[in-house]
Amino acid sequence: MTTVMHHPLMILSAALLSALLQEGYGFFVRQSCAVGPSPADAHIREVFLITPYKDIVSANAHFQHIRFDRRKYIYQTSHPEEKEKLYQAAAQPAGYKIYAAQIDPERQTPDPQLVQHVKHYISQYTAWPTDHIRIEYGLQYGELYLSLKYGDEEIKVPLPAIESY
Repeated sequence: MTTVMHHPLMILSAALLSALLQEGYGFFVRQSCAVGPSPADAHIREVFLITPYKDIVSANAHFQHIRFDRRKYIYQTSHPEEKEKLYQAAAQPAGYKIYAAQIDPERQTPDPQLVQHVKHYISQYTAWPTDHIRIEYGLQYGELYLSLKYGDEEIKVPLPAIESY
């Protein structure tokens, strides 16, 4: 996973975890997460992303996609000890930062700097005008991407590819 500077991910909390469990999510895939460094994160040793799934087939597909991540793991909440480990992660233990694969409603609008990267990307790779582009964050197998829409057309671009512009 390449480093992502701009991201809209939510921090995993006990409240969020409880809400996900109530919604029927019983499988959670943990993976390494590369987010841009923040001066406040100097004490952080590892960053993880936890993605919820309602079925084992989808969780296993994600798990296979990240098969080379040494820190990957599937929590199965039908086992009480696994659920307890998730709540421990949601407590944000010292030295760790744990995100949920959920877009934070307060951060779903890209910041002006990222919008400039998108406009440059659009001008390089499409015939679209750089105005009136709709930008939405998306996640697939723990990878952030931007969905760029103009009229009826849409392209999905990994966030690190946009940030390099």
